Amino acid sequence: MSQQVKLALKAGEDFKYHEHDNGLKYYRHDYFEKHENLELSPQSYLIKQLPNITNPLHFHTQNQFQVFIEGSGHFGRHPVKPYVVHYAGAYTGYGPITAGERGIDYLTLRSSRDLGAQFLPQQMQSLKRGPKHHYTSPSIEEDSQEDLDQLEQIDLQWIHQEVQSGLGVGVLKLPKHTTYQLTMPQNIAGIFVIVMQGCLIEGNQTLRKNENVYMSRDIKSYNMHSDDQAAQILLLQMPLKDSAYHLIA
Repeated sequence: MSQQVKLALKAGEDFKYHEHDNGLKYYRHDYFEKHENLELSPQSYLIKQLPNITNPLHFHTQNQFQVFIEGSGHFGRHPVKPYVVHYAGAYTGYGPITAGERGIDYLTLRSSRDLGAQFLPQQMQSLKRGPKHHYTSPSIEEDSQEDLDQLEQIDLQWIHQEVQSGLGVGVLKLPKHTTYQLTMPQNIAGIFVIVMQGCLIEGNQTLRKNENVYMSRDIKSYNMHSDDQAAQILLLQMPLKDSAYHLIA
């Protein structure tokens, strides 16, 4: 497999416990190995935030998506549940994320590796000036496998698209035994593909629910294959880091 395509598979998950002085407590599993060059080191990891625990207001130095996949809670004042997608641009403060009674699980996805959360207001001096970018989707309904298996043609619906930034959130539904060619826009950093229902075939691997694939912008196109189950797939187009932060880690 080339460096431009990476798979996040749940097999062999090894969660590590983290606890911060601000009360944040969670388990984390990283799917991708680190590269010395931050810009060539995409991230896909799963956070299991413990029940009734708050992840305070903070920011990161890289663009990122978060996909809430299990449990419930609040993002700021807004309730979240599967599948809500949040996008925060580099140096954009967001949160807090408060887990409900059963905790909340979410994927964090970046085209370039970030060195860790910077909490506000404690690290306000590190919050660089420049454009701030937020987007939060409505809860995306998950189809039943029975309904998906009745599909007779490919269905692609974009929930949110931004021409200038390249940010995109879409849902693709593939009938059984179908191939779809995904074309990479030139003004983005890459695309994350997340299985919501059914499965995708990648070489000799089968990707199932909440497993994901990352394709960098070097990939011109990518073929997605369903097998004997139809598939519902979340497509996340990652914008390039804003030029105002180009020389900032």
